[in-house]
Amino acid sequence: MVEENKQSLAPTPEVVVPAPFKHAEHQQNEAKAEVAASPWEPFISIDDFTKIDLRIVRIANAEHVEGADKLLKLTLDLGTETRTVFAGIKAAYAPETLIGRLTVMVANLAPRKMKFGLSEGMVLAASDERGGPYLLSPDSGAQPGMRIK
Repeated sequence: MVEENKQSLAPTPEVVVPAPFKHAEHQQNEAKAEVAASPWEPFISIDDFTKIDLRIVRIANAEHVEGADKLLKLTLDLGTETRTVFAGIKAAYAPETLIGRLTVMVANLAPRKMKFGLSEGMVLAASDERGGPYLLSPDSGAQPGMRIK
């Protein structure tokens, strides 16, 4: 009976027992595969991210842009200066509802000459197939000019 048990417990040739390092290698490969399939690519480094100057701004003025279907002209108060930005948010916001509102802008985006004037930055908004754009709103206590880190 002891001999029969030994035989039934002996590994058969088709059973492969992975070595511990093979298991770790397998886990690393799985992790790489998950990263490779990420919808967030291309990844940027922290150095790339710190190049973006995100600032809190107050919308000092907002108005329709004559001849533009999607754009509103925003005058943004950064605390120490004002900037003009053309934003494609006309379908979602009436200009008068934006005046005085705090939002977030990319302050170091190169100015862009547009048909309607010079746009000196970009306001941040979220959107997807379900809707938008939705302007970002900082929490109470945030002040124009504060840097977002």
